[in-house]
Amino acid sequence: MPGLAAAAGACVGVLLGRWARAYADRLDADAPATAGTLWAAAADAPSRPWRPLRDGPMAALLGLAAGLLAAGGGLALVPLALVLAALAWIDARSGLLPDALTLPLMAAGWLLGPQGFGTAAGASALVWAGLAGMAGLYRRLRGRDGFGGGDVKCLAALAGWFGPQAALGILWLACVLGLAACLARRGGWRRPYAFGPCIAAAAGAWMLAPLGAVLLAPPWVSPPAPPCALPPAAFLAPLGAPLAAPGMALAVHSCL
Repeated sequence: MPGLAAAAGACVGVLLGRWARAYADRLDADAPATAGTLWAAAADAPSRPWRPLRDGPMAALLGLAAGLLAAGGGLALVPLALVLAALAWIDARSGLLPDALTLPLMAAGWLLGPQGFGTAAGASALVWAGLAGMAGLYRRLRGRDGFGGGDVKCLAALAGWFGPQAALGILWLACVLGLAACLARRGGWRRPYAFGPCIAAAAGAWMLAPLGAVLLAPPWVSPPAPPCALPPAAFLAPLGAPLAAPGMALAVHSCL
C-alpha cells in the first residue's frame, strides 16, 4: 500500500505544475475564475510540455510524502496532502485558492476526519468566522487586503480535519514560512505574495512530523498530535518541521 500511495503521489505531482500553468493561462486570457475553468485546465494539463526541473521535484516530493503517510497508517491523509499540494501550486501560479477545491476539502474533513461531523463542522465555522473577521478588520483599518478569502477557507478546511487548535498551529508555522519567504525574495515584504504554499507546507510538515511542528509552535496554539501519528517519520520529530516545511515550500515556489 505505501508503494501504491507513493506512485499515486508521484503521478499527481507530475501533473500539478502543468495544471497550475494551464489554469493561470486561462485566467490571463480573461476566463472567469470558476470551477468550469479549473476543471477545463485540468483536462488540458496532460497535453502540456513536461518541465523536469519544475515538475520533477514536485513528483518526487509528493511520492515521498504519500508513501510516508501510508506507511505510518495515515492512508486517509494521502488525498488531503495531494489536494493541499494542488492548492499550493495553483495559488503560486494564479494567486487564487479555488472554491472548487477548498470547499470539497472542507466537506471531506467533516465526513472523513476523526472529529465527527458535528464537531468538525463547528471547528470549520469557528475558524472561518474568526479569520474572516480579522481579515475584514485589517481591510477596514489599512484599506487593503492582508489575508485572502481562499486562505480563510483552506484553514477552515484544515480545522474540519484536525480541529481549531491544529489549524492555528498550522497558521503560525505558515506565517513563519511566509516571513522567511518575504525576506528572501526580491521586493521583500512590500510585494504581495501567495500564502497558499505556506499553508500547505506547514500542514504537510505537521502531518509528516507532528512532534517537530509542535516544537516550533507557541504554547497557546500548539496542535495536539494527529490521530494517525507516523512512526516512519518519528525520528524526524525534533527537526521535522524545519526540514519538511521549507522543502515543500521551496518545491512549490520553484514554479514562480
